[in-house]
Amino acid sequence: MTGNGVPPALVRSPEDLDEFYLEDASPATERSLNPMSTSERFIHQALLKRFPSVKSVVHSHSRAVIPFGIGAVPFQPTNHLAGGFIAQKQKGEEAPVFEIADYYSTNDTQNLLVNKPRFGQALANTFLTPAHNTTTATANDVPATPDCNLVLQRGQGFTTTTATSIPQAVYRAVYTSWNAEVQASAITINDAKGAAPNRGVRYIAQRELADTAALDDVATGEIGCSGPRRRLNHLSPRPLGLHEQSDAPLVLREEQIVSQQQFDSIVYI
Repeated sequence: MTGNGVPPALVRSPEDLDEFYLEDASPATERSLNPMSTSERFIHQALLKRFPSVKSVVHSHSRAVIPFGIGAVPFQPTNHLAGGFIAQKQKGEEAPVFEIADYYSTNDTQNLLVNKPRFGQALANTFLTPAHNTTTATANDVPATPDCNLVLQRGQGFTTTTATSIPQAVYRAVYTSWNAEVQASAITINDAKGAAPNRGVRYIAQRELADTAALDDVATGEIGCSGPRRRLNHLSPRPLGLHEQSDAPLVLREEQIVSQQQFDSIVYI
């Protein structure tokens, strides 16, 4: 399901939505035929079909991330909020990059869009390590979950998946862009100091990758603090976001004002 040329915030009725079959991404209704608004539906269809455990897919054209898909510097986790999902789960390496040019045929329109089933299938394969890729393994060896949660796309941006929820997928998309900004800044500062490329930039270590993964898990992640421990929850900012998107003024009633002790026990990011 996707918006029929309508931005998500403006969706008001079923007529604003397009529906597609999971099997081949073909339109389920006559109104689901807008080729421009749904051209890259094969990204979502291929990943949801290939990995039954995946609940949500986010595709982004983040300009902060694009340089890492076209340059020689690998995209690596830089901070505690992104370390748990950027690296491959099986290998602990940098995020892989999908090269669509490897799958073009002579008659294809080569505009970098994942707008055909075979492009979507090829992108889905990039979420697997070579040992699990169907080109080198039998179907029985392919896991129900991806080997990595994030794949960069050259000249396009990135795609991220999750086996948990839509909020977690959005969380990963937001912090992917944030990580790109942090890594680019660190490299710039490092270069200004005259250090060799990537020397002096300390990325998240292997043990830290494993331990920060809990922060990416809405069910079990916790953030330590000087007072009581506070649970990670991707939904926490949502009420304020809803107020910001509405015309209603944000007015707190007296009974909504909480003490510092109550605040320390609130579920939040």
